[in-house]
Amino acid sequence: MFQDSIAMQFTNLTSLRSLDLSCANLVPDYSSVSVSLAFPLKLDFSSSLLSFISYGYLSSPNLRWLEGLRRLRYLVLTGVDLSKASDSVHWAKPISSLSNLMSLRLSNCNISGRIPIAQFLNLTNIASLDMSSKVLKSSIPDLLSNITTLSVLDFSRNDLNGHIPYLPQLEELSVASNPAVTIDLVSMFAVPWSKLTLLDICFTRRNRLNGNMPFSLFRKSRLDEISLGTSGLSVEIDDPDQPFAQTFQPKILDFTSCNMRGEIPDFFSNFTSLVVLNFDNNSLSGAIPQWLFNLPALSILALPMNNFIIGEAPGIMSISLSGNKIRGSLPESFCHACNVLQVLDLSNNSLSGTIRRNLGNCRSLIYLNLGQNKLTGSVPEELEHITSLRYLDLNGNQFEGSFPAVIENFQDLEILNLAGNRFEGKIPKFIGDLRSLRILVLESNSFNESIPEGLMKLENLQYIGLSKNNLSGPIPENLYGLKMMAKRQNEATILGYVYSLKFTSAQLEIVTKGQTHWLESVYSYNTGFDLSSNVLTGKIPEKIGLLSGIPFLNISRNNLSRTIPKTIGEMISLESLDLSNNHFTGEIPVTLTLLDFLQHLNMSYNNLSGKIPRNPHFDTLYQDGTTYIGNKYLCGAPDGMDCSNRTTSITKKIEEKYDQENFLFVLCVKMWIGRNPSTQIVIRQVEIREKSNVANVTGISPVNWL
Repeated sequence: MFQDSIAMQFTNLTSLRSLDLSCANLVPDYSSVSVSLAFPLKLDFSSSLLSFISYGYLSSPNLRWLEGLRRLRYLVLTGVDLSKASDSVHWAKPISSLSNLMSLRLSNCNISGRIPIAQFLNLTNIASLDMSSKVLKSSIPDLLSNITTLSVLDFSRNDLNGHIPYLPQLEELSVASNPAVTIDLVSMFAVPWSKLTLLDICFTRRNRLNGNMPFSLFRKSRLDEISLGTSGLSVEIDDPDQPFAQTFQPKILDFTSCNMRGEIPDFFSNFTSLVVLNFDNNSLSGAIPQWLFNLPALSILALPMNNFIIGEAPGIMSISLSGNKIRGSLPESFCHACNVLQVLDLSNNSLSGTIRRNLGNCRSLIYLNLGQNKLTGSVPEELEHITSLRYLDLNGNQFEGSFPAVIENFQDLEILNLAGNRFEGKIPKFIGDLRSLRILVLESNSFNESIPEGLMKLENLQYIGLSKNNLSGPIPENLYGLKMMAKRQNEATILGYVYSLKFTSAQLEIVTKGQTHWLESVYSYNTGFDLSSNVLTGKIPEKIGLLSGIPFLNISRNNLSRTIPKTIGEMISLESLDLSNNHFTGEIPVTLTLLDFLQHLNMSYNNLSGKIPRNPHFDTLYQDGTTYIGNKYLCGAPDGMDCSNRTTSITKKIEEKYDQENFLFVLCVKMWIGRNPSTQIVIRQVEIREKSNVANVTGISPVNWL
């Protein structure tokens, strides 16, 4: 443990060039900076750089400890909590004394209030200013134009308002995710922005062009990146025959949801530096031009939710053509022998026929989504060469046969979705060898036999969806291996894959709280367990309480029996619990009233008895009565028994009823034995299940009937 009061001593280190405390668990006891870290704090003065990388929690109530660092050129306080410091009007005054500062990064610092322009004007050498992801509430100061050295400005993800002032010195400008900022592109580009290479105005207010923006505005610009996605703008391709300046060579064009129509214009073929092209969710149509795939730098092509006709696509790392009404078979040109394809998304189309065997040539694939099409046949063994595959989605097709054996080769697989097909037979044991698996969805098929024990040993597994199959046997008893389901996930990590310059997120359809939900992005906390609509028998495992991190459990519509274990009350994260349409008996465990997050409960159509547990929160879960309907021995259920005037519990009376029946049954057996002395009888315990209840009675098993 490294422990010292050092922050206020920084002011004396006027000649310091390098300091590395990356291996120390720093817990200072001074008032200026407080630290409580799960990971090391790194302080780096190399090249006049002071960098606080906050991996845990790092806060500073003021910045006076910066005043003596006059030679500092780079200051990075990313993630440091400066909320208390910014309560002061002059919180940035210590920064203003750093006249040699060239780069200042204050992102994710919880700074509130106005932009401290008076202090920033003293930073006469500043080139880069990052104040993103804060709660700044003001307009962008016009006086920023007086800082002639400033070239990079990032005010994204704040609560700024007003317009963008003329800042001709800027090379990069980002004001994305400021809904109250008004973008007037006509006025903005009426004056020259001769140095501007990046402009990001995503998620800002609609401009003063009545929603229409001519693409020709950029004809003379030097922008490297144009990101207008989901800004409310409608981009029009005007004057397509007019040439663009040779200096206009963008690398990234993002026109998501910009209401673009017609075909991709031919002048895009001149953008030889283009790396990313995103036309997601527009109304473009026609054939995808062949020249588009010949652009030398193009790596990512995103064309989902349009009306394109598919064609050849050589030399591209990522192709997204989801939701384009594409018909016919998979094009062979996607996977030629020399391809570099990493992401292929052809979901939500009308593709038919079988998967071409040459798809196995796509050995670089990490993401393959062919879901929601009309594909048939089996999954070809030739896919075994795609050993780096991490995401495989074949849901909503007409595939048939046994569980695809080729999946055993995908040892890095994290997400597998085979739902809504015609697969049958048993789920193979090798599923327990896919140690990286996080999402498993096999619902709405015809899988049978038992659930593999090895499935419950996958430590990274966070979602199991096996509903609507013909699975039989008991739920596996040993649930120790499901580590991701054993604790509540507080992190909000998005599941997906970064490739080149783009991120592809995972998607998932889940049924919880009695409703179907489509998750456009799957987070680490989206955990769950769905075994509903099978023919499972036996009891709920006593170890079910180990799954204390999952928000929903659905084992409805099976043939499960016995009593509901008290340990289910240890599943403290449960928000939705469905045990309906089984044969559970006995009383409802009182421990269920301890589930504070529970919002949806369904125990209908079982053989439950006794009284319903009471608790102010628990009482709100069955006000309409549907939670307990179909339990005729359950006190207080809509069609159950009235136990208000009974002194003896209904459970005890049911037991007495079956004791009497057992006595009569045994008496009849003895009388029958007396009349048939030569018959060998083996006495054993059996379960007799009636529609209303289950009771253990003495039974007979004939060894030799004469």
